[in-house]
Amino acid sequence: MERKRIIGWGQFLLLLFMCRVFTLMTFVPLIAQGRSLTVQLEAAAISALIQAVIIIPVIKLKKSVTETALKENRALGICAAALYFLFFVFYSVNSLLYFQDFLNSRFFPTAESSVWIAVLLLVCVYCGCLGIEALGRSAVLLFWLFAVSLAVMAISSAKNFDAANLSFSVKYSSDLFSAVMDDLARNGEICAAAFLAGHVKENLRRGVYGLIISKFLLSVCVSVLIAAVLGDFAQFTDYPFLTVGTFDGIGGGNGFIQRGDALYLIVWTVTAVINIALFLHISAGLIGEVFPKAKFRTLISAAIVFAASLFFTLTNGKFSGIRNIICSGWSVIILTGIIPLIIFAIRKSGGKKENV
Repeated sequence: MERKRIIGWGQFLLLLFMCRVFTLMTFVPLIAQGRSLTVQLEAAAISALIQAVIIIPVIKLKKSVTETALKENRALGICAAALYFLFFVFYSVNSLLYFQDFLNSRFFPTAESSVWIAVLLLVCVYCGCLGIEALGRSAVLLFWLFAVSLAVMAISSAKNFDAANLSFSVKYSSDLFSAVMDDLARNGEICAAAFLAGHVKENLRRGVYGLIISKFLLSVCVSVLIAAVLGDFAQFTDYPFLTVGTFDGIGGGNGFIQRGDALYLIVWTVTAVINIALFLHISAGLIGEVFPKAKFRTLISAAIVFAASLFFTLTNGKFSGIRNIICSGWSVIILTGIIPLIIFAIRKSGGKKENV
């Protein structure tokens, strides 16, 4: 049965764009590792080009990759669904743990981590159960709230803008390859297109390439803003994006900027909910594709995410090692490009016509 297409290309774009916004809010790896602004911009540009190329099979299929795979070859489809499910579950765990750390370090240092995880997951389960259409509409509203927040951040930090911090070099950097792979790893939301393609009403190509261009422009603007305001101090801050909005030289922010933290907290909380709810919804959808009669799919996905999150929280286990393997740049290439390409080739060789 053909999947009902229920969101427009603009909602698709903004939904995945806000997932990228959440990643930028909580972690900027190229800055944290002390890489130069030139390397950051080069890596973002190359990463965008790679995404633009590897996403072509998804655009050509115009359907959920796993759903198509299950129709063509069930064994292959189950293996593909398992790989996507593993990626989306750990992507959700990663988002949940980063946001929980963000809340603890910046706003509620004495709060119990497991309580935050449980409460946030319950909200995300509810939102995920509302469906992709509700998430798409929410992303549109959230985008404008983020735009206001970003404008407030830029205006409040304008007086600290120092052009001397913006240094560029044309010299080749040996860090470039690893920087590109790090940037790809932080663009994991593009993998969701392999599943969401079956939900988009029309102009999937416009939504996909609009997303890639928008993410690239956002990365460039944020990188330049952080470098101009914070300079070398950026690599020593846990959350450079937030620090830009509260930075006021050595003396600290004024009253208005300090109260701006409330605005950032609202934006980032809602963004975290949309981000995690989307990947829970996708994980539940993958369960439904393999096991159509399964019930409480979103709850099952959330239970797995909760158990994994608690394990790493209570045991103080190093999640970064597992994340760097399962949610790596190579994983993004495989799930966004290679698997869809294989499924597309199998479908074409089978002589079946596409339903547009």
